[in-house]
Amino acid sequence: VDTHSNKCLWLEEQHFSNVLRGEQLVHQLELIYDEHDFLRAGFWQRIRVSVKNQYFTLLPNSLFYKDNARQYLKLASRHLPESYEVLNYRHPHSEIVNVFAAEREVVEWFRRVYPAKHVGFVHHSSALIEGVLNTDAAVLQSVSILVESSHLTILVATGQRLDYCNTFYYVNAQDFLYYTMLVFSELQLSTHVHKVMLYGEISPESAIFEYLQRYINNVGFGNKPSMIKFGFYFDEVYDHRYFDVYNIHLCE
Repeated sequence: VDTHSNKCLWLEEQHFSNVLRGEQLVHQLELIYDEHDFLRAGFWQRIRVSVKNQYFTLLPNSLFYKDNARQYLKLASRHLPESYEVLNYRHPHSEIVNVFAAEREVVEWFRRVYPAKHVGFVHHSSALIEGVLNTDAAVLQSVSILVESSHLTILVATGQRLDYCNTFYYVNAQDFLYYTMLVFSELQLSTHVHKVMLYGEISPESAIFEYLQRYINNVGFGNKPSMIKFGFYFDEVYDHRYFDVYNIHLCE
């Protein structure tokens, strides 16, 4: 992203197969980096890495103490591996701290290949939060769901206030619907009134979208973030795709 014009200039997706551990991911990253002139360029002003996993928890800023970060996270993620480094991100426009973890080998690799730059780490939920809270929203609560191949992140907000955020693992469309309806029930949301916006890896032809439409009256697909400009070549990409990736730019 060109920070002067707020224009997204480049988007590239790489698929990793059979990557299970940190050292395997680092190996894949090295193969890409070594052959990628763009990534090896030295003109970057800021570098941000978004971590996507279930190892995260949100805390009020007033209750957060950095020395206790691992203890906070262990309360939410009891099986947190010792090989993971605990990080945190303070949301600049709200009293929220996201405490999350990333594989230490991966964190150290990014710091090693960009030694002269500050590499900022955020959790994918923070990018989603910033994107949703910076979107023009009505006073009524809204539900945003980021869809991935095996996980969904559900975010509930009222205007620019975050009410709920959590990530669930699912296997099929029935699982997806179950977790969505569970959040509706816990927060006493109405399937006739409250709107659901979908982002990420989902299409209008998917079974998940069909299931949601059966039980929720107002289900739609989100748009690209309005704070970022896009060239005509991005017209080939679904507007709701990569929403969390685009909004890494908003994480100061």
